[in-house]
Amino acid sequence: MRRLLRLGFLHAALAVATAGLAVAQPATAPQPLPLRGDDAEARAVVQAARSWQVARARELGVEPQIATARIDLDGDGQAEIIATLQSPEKCAAMGLRDCPLIVLKAKGARFIEVGSFFGDAVQVLDRRTQGWLDLESRFARGPWRRTLWDGTMYRMVR
Repeated sequence: MRRLLRLGFLHAALAVATAGLAVAQPATAPQPLPLRGDDAEARAVVQAARSWQVARARELGVEPQIATARIDLDGDGQAEIIATLQSPEKCAAMGLRDCPLIVLKAKGARFIEVGSFFGDAVQVLDRRTQGWLDLESRFARGPWRRTLWDGTMYRMVR
């Protein structure tokens, strides 16, 4: 009984001593950006930007699958397009070893490619390099690779 009272006292003393202390929460890890195939306008922009790949795949009887997301990466109030081009037979059908993940920026009435790397998933980080949000991409659940804005386009750094 004495032991139970001592444990109860210790528990109460610990509760009083830690009252008001903030409990550390684990940092939230970035999540992959959802890329979807239902934005017809963005898909058309990607098809135009990568027309040579789309044509090559179609010559081989493969219809590339395009998935996109729109997000303002440079803080100018206009969303850029992040997209993947994939095919059921992987990307060899498009003349590539891996599937491209591209970033397109609006310039007037057209879009220009400001990033091209391989991957099937991308996450947007909360850090910026030269005013643009940093990205990480990966392919087939491999390691995340950091991609930073270099003043002209996104470049992979690891």
